[in-house]
Amino acid sequence: MSGCRVFIGRLNPAAREKDVERFFKGYGRIRDIDLKRGFGFVEFEDPRDADDAVYELDGKELCSERVTIEHARARSRGGRGRGRYSDRFSSRRPRNDRRNAPPVRTENRLIVENLSSRVSWQDLKDFMRQAGEVTFADAHRPKLNEGVVEFASYGDLKNAIEKLSGKEINGRKIKLIEGSKRHRYLFNIFQTKF
Repeated sequence: MSGCRVFIGRLNPAAREKDVERFFKGYGRIRDIDLKRGFGFVEFEDPRDADDAVYELDGKELCSERVTIEHARARSRGGRGRGRYSDRFSSRRPRNDRRNAPPVRTENRLIVENLSSRVSWQDLKDFMRQAGEVTFADAHRPKLNEGVVEFASYGDLKNAIEKLSGKEINGRKIKLIEGSKRHRYLFNIFQTKF
C-alpha cells in the first residue's frame, strides 16, 4: 500500500524488532517490521500514521543512535537495481516534498475540553478525522485534559462540532468549543475584570 512504509536510516545494528515497536508505539497499527544491518522499514496500516511518525520521530534517538525517519521509496520491480530497495537511495527526490513538512496551522481551531489523560494527540487526531481533514492536533499542552484540533476548512470544523461534541473518547464525554469564540469569550472576561 502506497505511503504506509517508513524507512529508518542510521539504525543501530543491535536494534531488535521490539525496540522498533516500542519506538513507534502510539503512531498507529504496524503491519510489518523489516530490519537490515544499519537500516530498516516499518509498514503501517494507515498512511496518515506513517505521515505522523515521519514528522514526529525523524532525528529522535533509537537504541542510542539518532535515526532518520522518512517515507520509503517504492520497491523496484525487477530492473537492474542494487536490490529490492535500490530506488530508496536515488537522488531524484523532489525538493517540495510535503510529507516531511510541519503540520499546516489554520484558523479553523477547536478546543477540546474534558479530554482523558490517556488520550494522545494521535488518538485525538484520528478521532477528529471522522469530521474532515485535520491539519494539526495537540493534547494536554499547555493545559491537562484539554486539546486543540485544527481543520483544513471551516466546514470541517462545523461538522466536527455537530457530529462529535458530547461523544466519548476513552470513557470521557468531550466538549468542543470553536477556538475563535473561546478567545473572544476569554478576552471579554479579561476586559470586564480590569
